[in-house]
Amino acid sequence: MDLISNRTIEITKLGMDGLMDRQHAIASNIANVMTPGFQRREVAFESQLAEIIEKEDLKDYIKGQNSIEYKPPMVDVFTGDIHTYRTPTLQEKAYLQSNIYDQFNPQIVTDIYSGTDSSGNNVELEREMMDLSKTGTRYTVLSDLERRQFTDLSSSIRGQ
Repeated sequence: MDLISNRTIEITKLGMDGLMDRQHAIASNIANVMTPGFQRREVAFESQLAEIIEKEDLKDYIKGQNSIEYKPPMVDVFTGDIHTYRTPTLQEKAYLQSNIYDQFNPQIVTDIYSGTDSSGNNVELEREMMDLSKTGTRYTVLSDLERRQFTDLSSSIRGQ
């Protein structure tokens, strides 16, 4: 693990970006609650975020299995196994240097599965208000997490 890791900061930023897009979609749904034929929109990003986290975990695993500097083989005193370190392959190096955060792109999808009223509109105000509340709460949690990360980083820099 790096002393100063930006993983949590990057992932919370992406989550907050996705939630902000969701807030905009919900606001649009609410604004068009009386518009005939309007189809509500949703923003999907959680699966992309989970994939980014999995790729980050794979990067951590590759880093843990490799070493840039040479270390002689070590013998495990309990099992007798010989542990050796190796340098990453060219493919692993390329993967470690790739920026997986650029792949994040929240998708705005039209909800065609919800029932519609006589005008063809499928927006339910109660549902939108509930989604708005959940999204706001999630955003607050992520912003608190990011604030704590920056507070910890600041404390480390000051030596506290």
